[in-house]
Amino acid sequence: MTALRFIRVVAAGGAAVAAAALFTTSDRSRPAPSLRAFRIDAGGLALRAVRSGHGPHVLFLHGYGESLVAWRGVFDAVARHADAIAIDLPGFGLSAKPPSGYATDSLATVVLRTLDALGVAEVVVVGHSLGGAVAVAAAAAAPQRVRGLVLVAPAVIAAPWSQWPRQADSGTVGRLRDAIARYETMRSRFTAPHDPAWLSEDDTALAYDAATDPAYRAALEAVLREFDFASLTPARAAALRMPILLIWGRYDQVVPFGLASRLRQALPAARLQAIERSWHRPHVERPDAVADTILAFLRALDAPEVGRTH
Repeated sequence: MTALRFIRVVAAGGAAVAAAALFTTSDRSRPAPSLRAFRIDAGGLALRAVRSGHGPHVLFLHGYGESLVAWRGVFDAVARHADAIAIDLPGFGLSAKPPSGYATDSLATVVLRTLDALGVAEVVVVGHSLGGAVAVAAAAAAPQRVRGLVLVAPAVIAAPWSQWPRQADSGTVGRLRDAIARYETMRSRFTAPHDPAWLSEDDTALAYDAATDPAYRAALEAVLREFDFASLTPARAAALRMPILLIWGRYDQVVPFGLASRLRQALPAARLQAIERSWHRPHVERPDAVADTILAFLRALDAPEVGRTH
């Protein structure tokens, strides 16, 4: 897939999200939201978070250019049966945006510190795309803390576009990063990290506009420099002995559905659930199907035949 085609593919997804937002966020008759955002100090980094429900702990991690708001269609359904937590990863949403610190393992360390701050000893981690890679890294670093993994189109093995930096000269790489960062900055106008109908925040937070924040643009580029989008090594795969569910949109072209078979070779115990009529963001495009799949996975974890091997 060429750089231009990748940007067109992602742009098409952004246009679909924008169109959906017109129909899903314009209903002013909705009651005031029951959820309220709060801040977490994760080892000196201030992160935005939301938490709701009781039961087994479930942590949601979003993808590149996203925020915790991307999980709104799934979060409430899961929170009816679990202690659901979602965060903005560093560099995204309303979390801190340092100039560096976006390596896969660095973000995984932030996630583990977040669990410490929240008093959560054991958790099921649900991660999409980049967030899926962070979930894998956290699980490999602290397998005793991760009860299960739900990976939604995880960016852990080499998709075609992840190879560009290795194939191109530095000038081309710089232009590619700049193009993606400019696109994602523009896309934030349609996928804003706010939904006042779902999540209550103070006026200062609601006034934040990622599209005009130079720190956000810098963070987007820093992630592309530092993050490893093919981080699943054999050693890391061997450390993942907890139950794993893979969720993939059948029409995904960003992390293509065909990569699922390669990932299952690396993780032979993982179960794959394809989401029909869905692209790279099935939790946004078909949230009911994804929520039902996650809840079935959580129920299976409590079944007697599901044992823990780590």
